[in-house]
Amino acid sequence: MISFPKKRILCVDDSEDDCVLFSLILTEEGYEVESAQSFTDAAQLIETSVFDLCLFDISLQDGTGFELLKKVRATNSSMPIIICSGDARGSTQGQVMAAGAQSFFTKPIDYDLLVKTIAQLVSPVALNV
Repeated sequence: MISFPKKRILCVDDSEDDCVLFSLILTEEGYEVESAQSFTDAAQLIETSVFDLCLFDISLQDGTGFELLKKVRATNSSMPIIICSGDARGSTQGQVMAAGAQSFFTKPIDYDLLVKTIAQLVSPVALNV
C-alpha cells in the first residue's frame, strides 16, 4: 500500500477560536495544520515553509487575506488557496477568485463542504499527478 505524506495546510484567521476549530477539524481529517492569526506571521510562514493549501480569512488585524493571496501568487501560481469571509457580497468573492483563489466560503462555514473542497484540491488527481 502506498503511503503519502500528510498534506500541510496553512490556516490564517484573526480569531483564535476559528484557528483552533479549523485545526481540530482538519487534523481529524488527517492534515497537518499550521495556524497564524496575523498577516505578518502568515507572511513569514509562507516564506519559510511549504504548504499544500492555504486557507485565509479575508480580514486580519494587520493586513488582509486578499494581500496574502497576492503574495502567494507572486511566487506560486498553482498552490490551492481558499478564502473565507463574513462579507457575502458578490464583488468580494469575484475579486478573490479573479486574483487566483480556488474557492470562497462565506462565514459561518459549512465545514463538511470545506473538508470536501480541500480534499478535492489537494488530491493527487486534482494535481494531475
